[in-house]
This record gives sequence, structure tokens and C-alpha cells, in this order.
Amino acid sequence: MSIVFIPKIGDHLRKTASRVDGFSKEEIEEVIKLRAAGVPYKECAKIMSRPQGSVSNAVTYYDLHDAIAEAKELLKSP
Repeated sequence: MSIVFIPKIGDHLRKTASRVDGFSKEEIEEVIKLRAAGVPYKECAKIMSRPQGSVSNAVTYYDLHDAIAEAKELLKSP
């Protein structure tokens, strides 16, 4: 008889449809809006009550640069 270890993934590590690496869809939209308005990453983290590097990591990892650029264009247009 052998022992088989089956790891269990904690709820805090699961990705679900409504959350993206700990960020909800609403939080991702908030990041896009704040960055498009020119708010620095550090201030975004304070506003959203997140660790300092988490916002910049989310922008990079999920490639939100295009969405931020599009939101900036919408802010510039009358």
C-alpha cells in the first residue's frame, strides 16, 4: 500500500470567471480608468487598497496596456 498525496488548491488560489488573479472585473476596469487618467501605480494601489506592486503586475501580466491607451483616447476626445 502506498500513500498518494493529492494537493488541494485553496480558494484564494482558484481562478474563477468573475475574478482575475485576485482582481474582480470591476477592479480591472477601475485600474484601466485610473491609469488612463494618469494616476501613478502607487496611488492606484492606495486608492484600491492593494499592495504597491500588484496593480503594475496586473497591468503587465494581463496586457492591459491597449485598454488603457484606448481609455486615454476616449478621455481626450470631446
